[in-house]
Amino acid sequence: MSLSWATLGFLYTSSFLYLLSSEKLWEKSEKDYSRLCPWECLIFVQMWPSSFCVSLPSKYGCVMSEKKAKNWTIHGLWPSDIQKCCPYWHLFPSDLTNLVPELNHHWPTFTNLSNFQFWEKEWEKHGTCGGCIETLNSPKKFFGAALFLHTKYNIDRAFEKVEIIPSCRQSYQLSTFVDALEPLLGPRFQLQCVTDGQGRQLLVQIKVSLFSNFSTGCVAEPPVGISPYQPCRAQRGILYVPPNQKDPRHPCP
Repeated sequence: MSLSWATLGFLYTSSFLYLLSSEKLWEKSEKDYSRLCPWECLIFVQMWPSSFCVSLPSKYGCVMSEKKAKNWTIHGLWPSDIQKCCPYWHLFPSDLTNLVPELNHHWPTFTNLSNFQFWEKEWEKHGTCGGCIETLNSPKKFFGAALFLHTKYNIDRAFEKVEIIPSCRQSYQLSTFVDALEPLLGPRFQLQCVTDGQGRQLLVQIKVSLFSNFSTGCVAEPPVGISPYQPCRAQRGILYVPPNQKDPRHPCP
């Protein structure tokens, strides 16, 4: 049976409208997908262990061995402005197959938690929020990315190049640290300090703001909340303290 020109015209128009509608729906779904990943920047945080226990609440034990404390370690990889995105996405030991030796070395805890308990907390709070991009969409990728960034943005090497060494006697100016780190980290990073019982500034963390492709320069909003770690002040000297195994809460008595 042959179809009339009117019927063919109707079918053609209907098909065109369907395709147009599908395209609009596809565009909408793309926009919706982008909203599933509301953060723009990743904050990669490296910690100087020797200063960590200074502000640690007394309810937590502090474990500081010379072997664990002689290098900068990973504190976290944090999508900006968001936390705890999927409470049902749990971390299991099998997720970290082949990564554990490196994680033990470069991302240890210095409290009475086990390393895995620490990684669990970081995954629950921050890692689950990274799953909206392909490069972070599994625990293995998330923790692997942090290890990659620790190698790429190597603080120990940057300081060694300009002979910045841990000391209880010599303090440094903020500009000395900035000059050493800017070629490595770009302009978007922050040095954070803790204050010890004698009112001295101790360098404790370095936070660098990254785009989702792990390049530097992303502009992140300052986090809201109370933290013992505050931006280091340029008006005063900054101590880069050595580890004190016997009394880790007082690295420079």
